[in-house]
Amino acid sequence: MIDTFSKNGKRKSKRSMKITHVIRGEEWLPSAPLHIFLYDCFGWLKSAPKFAHLPLILKPDGNGKLSKRDGDRLGFPVFPINWTSQEGEVFPGYREKGFSSDAFVNMLSFLGWNPGTDKEVFSMTELISAFSLNRVGKSGAKYDYTKTKWFNQQHLRLKSDTDLFELLILKDDSILNNFSKEFILKVISLVKDRAVFVSDIFDEASCFFNEKIDFDSLAIEKKWNKQMIPHLNNILDSLVALEEFVAEDIELVFKNYLQSNNLGFGKIMPMLRIAVTGKIAGPSLFIVMELLGSSKVQGRIKYALNTIV
Repeated sequence: MIDTFSKNGKRKSKRSMKITHVIRGEEWLPSAPLHIFLYDCFGWLKSAPKFAHLPLILKPDGNGKLSKRDGDRLGFPVFPINWTSQEGEVFPGYREKGFSSDAFVNMLSFLGWNPGTDKEVFSMTELISAFSLNRVGKSGAKYDYTKTKWFNQQHLRLKSDTDLFELLILKDDSILNNFSKEFILKVISLVKDRAVFVSDIFDEASCFFNEKIDFDSLAIEKKWNKQMIPHLNNILDSLVALEEFVAEDIELVFKNYLQSNNLGFGKIMPMLRIAVTGKIAGPSLFIVMELLGSSKVQGRIKYALNTIV
């Protein structure tokens, strides 16, 4: 309590380091009177730091303090970075799982504290400005991994397309061999709201970066209607006839065809999306089609019509 080690290995007291506040877990609360008494014994009581005790982080299920074993059991990290035990066992860290430092700190701050408003997403600067020990709760906070991923998603959305581009290239710069920075930035802008981690951008943008797409078998089972194939062929013909292959014109052609043939949006739109992207969900399909270009869209629709049975 009184001593700590400096960088050169020599002991330095907390008093000589001029520490003003000691903030620690509530399991230290019973020891606080003894620690204050020690300061009094040394004649340091007037310069003793202020002590604050934080509620424990609790297990997501049941009662008790969160432990590394809970992370193993429930499939989430409990360390900021990879940690190796003395026995050689490696425990994964949040950094290695793809969490940003801003999101991680934001999540931790809300385990036992709240700003008294509905605002949840904070930058470090905002947290420093808003934080007060007066708003720290007295009861433990249950850890929520889903909420932790939500924080990461929110902070990812706050990043500029250029920042995300740099992070993406750090993970895999091979996409620059086939695609321009300008194109990649457009793709990032389109798909980033669907990503939780930077690596998710590759998955969400697979229809842009891969020549061959894999069709989601469950999507085909649910939404591919053989009776609608003639209509998909007709829509393809209309798309081929477009002078400018831009999202607004693609959407107009599609909606005009539905209206003239008395077709519901949900009858043919899922089939078109599956044909173009391989998936049943995603960002605006008309913008996706514009980015892919007329030739690639035509080829994919034809491939889907000839492949999906």
